[in-house]
This record gives sequence, C-alpha cells and structure tokens, in this order.
Amino acid sequence: MKRSASAAASTVVAVSLLTCFAAADYAGAAPPNCVTAQCHARMGKEKHVHGPVASGDCTTCHQPTGKAHPAEKGAFKLADTVAKLCITCHESKSNKKHVHSAVASGSCTDCHDPHQSPNKMQLKETGAALCYMCHEKRSPKYGHGPVEMGECTACHDPHQGDNKNQLKLADGKLCFSCHDSAKFSGKSIHEPVRTGACTSCHKPHGSDFPHLLVKNYPDELYLPYRPENYALCFDCHGADLAKDRRTDTLTNFRNGDRNLHYTHVNNPVKGRSCRVCHQPHVNSQAKLINEKVAGFGKWEIPINFTKTNTGGTCMVGCHKPQSYDRNKPVQY
Repeated sequence: MKRSASAAASTVVAVSLLTCFAAADYAGAAPPNCVTAQCHARMGKEKHVHGPVASGDCTTCHQPTGKAHPAEKGAFKLADTVAKLCITCHESKSNKKHVHSAVASGSCTDCHDPHQSPNKMQLKETGAALCYMCHEKRSPKYGHGPVEMGECTACHDPHQGDNKNQLKLADGKLCFSCHDSAKFSGKSIHEPVRTGACTSCHKPHGSDFPHLLVKNYPDELYLPYRPENYALCFDCHGADLAKDRRTDTLTNFRNGDRNLHYTHVNNPVKGRSCRVCHQPHVNSQAKLINEKVAGFGKWEIPINFTKTNTGGTCMVGCHKPQSYDRNKPVQY
C-alpha cells in the first residue's frame, strides 16, 4: 500500500533532521527541533525571537518539498507568499486608505527579520536607521525634533493609516498633539493655521531656514526690499504687493490708490519686514497686527489697530495716528 504524500514528506523531514543531527550525541534521544550545535546554531538566540521560532514550529512557515535536507537545495519552501504567510497569524495591515509601500507590496521582511533580531518586533534596525534603509537621509541646517531623535513613528504609522503618508493624525491636529494649540487661537488667525495647513509654511522634517520654514523669512525687522527677503510670504500673497507706489488692485492696505505696503516695505536700504507689523500665526488684533514690536533698547513700540469696512486706523509709537480708506482717501 502506498503511503500518503504527507506521510512521505514527514519521513523526509525526519531523515533530513537526523542527517543534520548525525554528528551530535543525543544519547539515543531524538533531537528536539531544527536548532542544534551543528545546524542553525544561532537561531533563537537573539533578544527578540519570532513566536514559531521560539517554540520550534519551523514548519508553520517552512514546508518540506520531499528533497533531502541539508544535502539537497530546495528541501523546504515557504508555505505561501510572504504577505499571505504573515497574515495567517498577524492581522492585516493593508486595509486602510494609505498603506506603506513595503506593506502594500507584501515585503514585510524589508523591515522585519522573520526569525529573530536584537530589536523589538524583530526589526532589522532601530529608530530612523530602519527608515533610512529605504528613505533618503537628509541633513538640513534645522531639523525637526522627532526626526533629530530618530522617532519617525511619533508622526507616522509604519504600516498604514487613514491620512496621507500614514500620518497618525490629519494636518494641523498632528502638529497640535505636541505644540500647544492654545497658542494658535485668537481673534485673528492666519489662514494656514485656521485650516491646519502648517506645511504651507513649515517643512515637517527639516529645512535650511530657521523655524523649519519652506522659504526665507528673515528674523531682522528692517532689511532692503528685495523679493527674496519676502519669499515665504510672497508664496501666497502676490509678489507685486509692494511693488508699485499707486494701485487699486494689488493690496487693500491703501489710501485711495496710494499703496501703503509700498510706503512701509519698499525701501532699498531699510524696508520693514512683514514681522514688524504682522504675527505669522495668530493675534488679538485684526489682520494679525502685532500689539507691540521691538523698538529701542527695552522699549517696545505699541501698535493699536482698528479695522473698518473700507480701511482702518493705526495708532503706533513710531508715528502719529494715521487712518486710511480705500474708497474715500483720507487727506493728510
């Protein structure tokens, strides 16, 4: 009577194991599993060991093919593709809207060693070193804290998520999980802040500009008027904002057609930077107007701005109160 295929395969495994263990002295006892001093001696010795390996259940993942082991190559094969094999035990990690490419392609072993590792979850490397096996490592002048500390998973889920790039929270909510949201609420809120579009101005990983800004936004209060000195703001606000002395379209900060942005900013030697008058995130006055600005020595120049439907009035320490109106120009 012919033996079943499974029985034959079991015999091959037993013979293969005995072949492997032949040099060892087991005093008549059968070897416990695939790991001996002669075969796979290091298997299961690392700090973190995959469950089937730790319990000696090698055939949970590896199936005998009928060839003699270790004499012949191909004596074992994986029970299924890597991706399908993993989810026979682990829950699927590819059922959300955004899936890490390694997970989507079923390449679990790009990140995890299937047997053992000195690292938790059998990861092949720790922290950002694992991510840099695939992702380009950059060294900007200014780095974001989590990136600098190698804590990529502070923001990203390594497998999948409902948000783009497997972000753990959407847009500004992610930023406010670390940064104090109370500092970004007030009467006047910059549109990117209000909508949570922090990355409109900030690079989340790192930048060559201070404060992780995407473009130049100088810390200086006074500087020559050149477009590159206002690059960040001009990304959204028109680059011609302060270009012409007279306009009835480029800005609402005008007295009739007299461009008051031009008056304040367009100076080849000592133009005012945007930060002199405006706070970039939130403020208690309309148009993000600062309540105070650095003056001389310890004195901070007060600014009191009142907005109207067609203009406004500015009472400030650097000049007498001035009003402007787009429709009915104020006579100075």
